[in-house]
Amino acid sequence: MKLIRVTAMWCTSCLLMKKRWNKAFSEFNSLEIIDYDFDEDTDHIQAYNIGSTLPVVLFVDDSLIELERMVGEKSVQEIVSSVRKYLT
Repeated sequence: MKLIRVTAMWCTSCLLMKKRWNKAFSEFNSLEIIDYDFDEDTDHIQAYNIGSTLPVVLFVDDSLIELERMVGEKSVQEIVSSVRKYLT
């Protein structure tokens, strides 16, 4: 499983979530995270139908098929629970 994280420099929720993601992901050493910028990486994110609400974290399989989508602000526990669902 991999994560695709879509953020933007102007997104205040994205800035807030950065600390939460760092805390949540710190216990998962093997987790691969692909970061895309909403404004600059449109070619990459277009296939996932990313709307204007950010941040978006996509849980994808090794073929980059979407398994789950988190949109907006989430708690550390919500993030950890979702990651564990796919890593165990």
